[in-house]
Amino acid sequence: MTNEELATQIKDLTVQVQDLAGAVKTLAETMNAKFEQVDKRFEQIDTQLSAIRTDHKNLTDTVKNMELRFEKRFETLEAGQASIRADIAGLRHDLFIEEGSRETADETILSDQDEKYKSLDKRLRLVEAKFPDLAQGSTA
Repeated sequence: MTNEELATQIKDLTVQVQDLAGAVKTLAETMNAKFEQVDKRFEQIDTQLSAIRTDHKNLTDTVKNMELRFEKRFETLEAGQASIRADIAGLRHDLFIEEGSRETADETILSDQDEKYKSLDKRLRLVEAKFPDLAQGSTA
């Protein structure tokens, strides 16, 4: 091969290398652009994930807060019910005592009235025995 042929081959190879270098450069630029798009998308995803984590934490805290408030109110309700039950038991006891004292009072009053009635009846019979005209007038 001659120098001219070698020079022509070198020029042809140089053109091919330059074309390949241009293609590689274009490919590298395209890849860089795609990588930038991917990076931007990952940044968006990271931002969204951060927002989701924040929302999740807020929701979890809200649910926990509600759970604790419900538990507190339920405990207060149970304590109130226990207090009411104790008050009702006390009232039942007081009613039982009151009922017993009223029965005793009623029996005392009835026996006292019965004694007075018998005493009055006895006196009336004595008066009627002394004055028979009174007894006949009241039956007629």
